[in-house]
Amino acid sequence: MTRAALVRGIQLIVALTLATFAFLLWRAVTVKQADLAEGLSTLHPAWLLVAAVFALQEGVCGGTRMFVLGRVLCPQLTWRTAVASEFVLMFVAGVTPGQLGAPVAQVATLVEGGMPFDAIATAELLTAFCTLLFFLLSAAALLVLRTQGLLVVPGAAGLDWLVGISSVVFGSALLALILCVVHPPLLKGAFRVVGSIFSTGWHPLRHGLGGVSYFKSLRTNPTLQPGVLGERLQRAVDRVHEGFGVYLRRGRWAVAQAFLLTIAFFWARFSVAFFILKGLGLGTTPSHFVAAGPPFVQIITVQSLLNFALYLSPTPGASGIAEAGSNTLMSPWLPTAYELPYLVLWRVLALFLCMFVGGAYVFRYLGTDVLERRAKEAEEAERAMQGGLHPSHPHTPSQS
Repeated sequence: MTRAALVRGIQLIVALTLATFAFLLWRAVTVKQADLAEGLSTLHPAWLLVAAVFALQEGVCGGTRMFVLGRVLCPQLTWRTAVASEFVLMFVAGVTPGQLGAPVAQVATLVEGGMPFDAIATAELLTAFCTLLFFLLSAAALLVLRTQGLLVVPGAAGLDWLVGISSVVFGSALLALILCVVHPPLLKGAFRVVGSIFSTGWHPLRHGLGGVSYFKSLRTNPTLQPGVLGERLQRAVDRVHEGFGVYLRRGRWAVAQAFLLTIAFFWARFSVAFFILKGLGLGTTPSHFVAAGPPFVQIITVQSLLNFALYLSPTPGASGIAEAGSNTLMSPWLPTAYELPYLVLWRVLALFLCMFVGGAYVFRYLGTDVLERRAKEAEEAERAMQGGLHPSHPHTPSQS
């Protein structure tokens, strides 16, 4: 895939996401024009500025988390590169279903910043560990609150099954991650099974397409030959396992910091709703009991519940689900006239603002030759390393 095709693909997905939001907004505005005017008449821009600052902390705290973890194995990693990688991740997460493209985008940015792939893989797995642990603990806390009658919001009953399924999914993923790191043969075996299934259809297709001049590289590319990718993955598993050993010896405090930063950036995003209410001139006390604690804590709790729906949404940018879920769960704080103004501000600040920052970097990044240059440098370095270890190489120990 060429860089131009990749950019066009991203642009298409962004266009679909924005078009979906624009359509929902247009439909709401046509019905609630008077409500929009009334809601914006009491606007307090200073509080919206505070909301924007808190929204941007998601990218800053998330990037700092990668910086703290990455510096253990790659001391030359800069804070600026780590933060940029997080904003890129947030942009791609927002424009791909299920946020599937986010890790790949962050890896590409970190590689461009000079971080070795093995160190990236180890740090990414640790960030995944922190995120999974946060989600698992959040799900457990929400289920306890629901069963004790300490969380009562409209629509929450319908989301109970989602939180329950999420607990199983995130708990299983966390356990699988730990087992694969502690016992590398388990992950190697999984790669072999998946690789054998994938190769059954891939290699015949590769040979067939290789007969067409446009796809000739599929047949001749050495990295696509049978067994090559599998061998690389097996070696990568061993190197990542060694990297985790480094964290166990001298990186435990970095992991603890990373988990605290994970809590910080999620709660920073969740708090945006609180400041939007103040920006609209509304009170932050709900119309009826929602959860125990002060209003700020109650809103964090409700936003935590909404977050599960956003992360598991099958639509790019959680379009449709975000709007419907937010309106329902925040209804104890929102008079009817303020539902649309709140929704627009929440969507722009809590979800789109960091995406816009990341998007600006992505398109500048993809508009250069950085990806191609770094990919070639990585391939050349690996070939040189493999050549230096080959028995027939004149400088190997076996011939010295």
